[in-house]
Amino acid sequence: MLLRLPPSLHYPITITSLLKKPGDEVKRDEALFWYVYYSEVEEGDGVGNIIKVQRKFPTRFESPVDGEVQEWKISKGDVIDEPVDVVEIYEPCAHEVQFGGMCAECGKDMTEASYNTEIMDSFRAPIQMSHDNTTLTVSEKEATRVEEDAKRRLLASRRLSLVVDLDQTIIHATVDPTVGEWKEDKDNPNYEALRGVRQFRLIDDGPGMRGCWYYIKLRPGLEDFLQNVAELYELHIYTMGTRAYAQNIADIIDPTRKLFGDRILSRDESGSLTAKNLQRLFPVDTKMVVIIDDRGDVWRWNPNLIKVSPYDFFVGIGDINSSFLPKKQDIGATAVKPAKPETKEHANGSAEKTTDVSALEQLVTMGGGDNPRLLQEQTNAQEETILHQVEDRPLLQKQKELDAEDDASAESTPNIDESQPRHHLLEDHDRELFQLQERLEQVHLQFFDEYDKKRSSALGGRVAALRGEKTPLKDKDVDLKLVPDVKDIMPRIKAQILGGVVMVFSGVLPLGSDTQNADISLWAKTFGIVISSRINSRTTHLVAGRNRTAKVREATRYPNVKIVTTQWLLDCLTSWKRLDEEPYLLPVHPDDRELAESSWLSSSDEATGSFWTDDEGNPESELFKDTGLDETSHIGYDEDEQAAIHDELKEFLGSDDESESDSEAWGDEGSVGKKRKRGDGDGATDDESGEDEDDSDQQGSKLSQRIKRSYKRSTGLREVASVAPTDSDESRMTLQADEEEQDIDKADTTQDQDDAHPDYDEDDLEREMLAAFEDDDDGEDVVDESL
Repeated sequence: MLLRLPPSLHYPITITSLLKKPGDEVKRDEALFWYVYYSEVEEGDGVGNIIKVQRKFPTRFESPVDGEVQEWKISKGDVIDEPVDVVEIYEPCAHEVQFGGMCAECGKDMTEASYNTEIMDSFRAPIQMSHDNTTLTVSEKEATRVEEDAKRRLLASRRLSLVVDLDQTIIHATVDPTVGEWKEDKDNPNYEALRGVRQFRLIDDGPGMRGCWYYIKLRPGLEDFLQNVAELYELHIYTMGTRAYAQNIADIIDPTRKLFGDRILSRDESGSLTAKNLQRLFPVDTKMVVIIDDRGDVWRWNPNLIKVSPYDFFVGIGDINSSFLPKKQDIGATAVKPAKPETKEHANGSAEKTTDVSALEQLVTMGGGDNPRLLQEQTNAQEETILHQVEDRPLLQKQKELDAEDDASAESTPNIDESQPRHHLLEDHDRELFQLQERLEQVHLQFFDEYDKKRSSALGGRVAALRGEKTPLKDKDVDLKLVPDVKDIMPRIKAQILGGVVMVFSGVLPLGSDTQNADISLWAKTFGIVISSRINSRTTHLVAGRNRTAKVREATRYPNVKIVTTQWLLDCLTSWKRLDEEPYLLPVHPDDRELAESSWLSSSDEATGSFWTDDEGNPESELFKDTGLDETSHIGYDEDEQAAIHDELKEFLGSDDESESDSEAWGDEGSVGKKRKRGDGDGATDDESGEDEDDSDQQGSKLSQRIKRSYKRSTGLREVASVAPTDSDESRMTLQADEEEQDIDKADTTQDQDDAHPDYDEDDLEREMLAAFEDDDDGEDVVDESL
């Protein structure tokens, strides 16, 4: 290792002698070299006065490590002004594995420090590699070696790593004593639903939890799910529960330890009670890791996450191990029913912007644990939650409410059958794990398909095999650089489902909340959905928590916008499918629908821009603002504006020949060059032998001559374009046609400059001119006579 001078020395220093040569052994705290530094001190002058004197102080620098001197980086006489590397020392033990502050290899104390210790030896191994032990730490180099060995082992067995949350992901737990009583009462309406509930008691847990019974309901299909998924993934438990709690759950779901083994990480070892971090389990990289959890905020919406629909068997209990976590609110509970109040989504810690820091920095931060005072507050909150459930019995209170409803119904219906069973509170129709298994299989399949393609390409592929080239076995010499990354594969899969959706929320989030960083928004963004705050022509869906909001009324004016309930979005996100919107369409109020239809059918509304206004009639929608107009802006052109446009067009077309004057370009009819005789429909002339006129006989440019001829005929063309001509119109059209025919006859003897372009017909020019004029006139049939 390279020894560096600490910043605490009295700089500048001057090296006076080197005490060791390359190859010499050196012990910890043994002197390596001598140096001197100067400092101002106060001394007596012998007569009672205090004076300041500059003194030289010789000092030796001692080695903070044991080893052998390899190479000096300094020389005798060097003056050093700042910390620099001074010597390279080979250490027989790098202390890369430590246990409880001691080196696991040489047994030295890693917590010792001296005046020249810049970095504690304990920081050489800051990474916790073990799930169940925080005192065992390794260096980054050792962690890399261990993870690379694990990845090779997983690739050989074609498996990935799966981090599994417990509470409300694969199980649901409560401490309400009512569950124990119902399990023993066969007459209770909830007896059948509680048949599969397991229970255990924690003796060594916190004071408020000591001795109480935990009742655990396994999510339907859990046993088969774990067995099937274990063939594709190596399973890890990561829970916010205590280690004692996690161990008891593992005894229930994996009694033989074949599925999870000892790969259990609880909040006691996590290093944080408010967030989960993959680097705690996989400090080097997470390319082969998938997460399943019912909460995305605690993972800061990691791209490796598959968010699971929360399992809520014990109604209203929630997660008993999340009292110290940010409050979450299930938007699907009420948002799908328009008649109920607006559903709110809590903007929690997920709204914080993550910064790109190294895995080592994250682990060092987590390893320090949370603030002791905060830890105690969180522990007290957890104990209080447990005590409330034990004492208040929330399940019993909810069942009493159901019983009261049954009694009221019986009184209102005298002939009701009293033998009919009472309503039961607990029921289980959950199918989430069956869908979750399909998603995990999909990720696994795409990962190894991509890996096999890269592997085949690196090994030479089919071309090399046809050439007879010998290729190594795929299971040997695995190049870990070819391993795909789950955080790239999973977003790609999800973007294929809902990519292209532009969504606006209405009545879903609290007023004033950060729309972009709310939980539901962050979850939707992982599927490629674009979240917008306003409705415009790009919007594809309005997700509404209730009816008759301002945005619902505005969305009805866009026929292509699907107005759906919140449940459509939730079902799409949880099922990884783009579901048909028809069953989820929000029933729009008839008044709003009629208003929308009238705004689209009324041309006057379109002309005045009324369909761009909001509910109060203010032009504030994005569509209106994009036009650059306001409610007083004039739409279309008046006569003066049309004339100005035509003058500009004249000037532009006449600029073909800058030398000509306006009088030459727009001179008398007789001064314009001869016209070519009209021939067949293909535009060919009847007389192809005519000679070009002398340029001196022509007045005006070639372009101006063509323009003049086109304008001479524009009146007739204009009249032909009319829809229902009168008798006078028809006679005028006939007269004008005769005059044009006479002009054409005059052109029999010569060809004008257009003969140089036989493929360009006068009709083509006229069509282009009329098209340009019609565009300028905003679709008007009549061309201004001023031309």
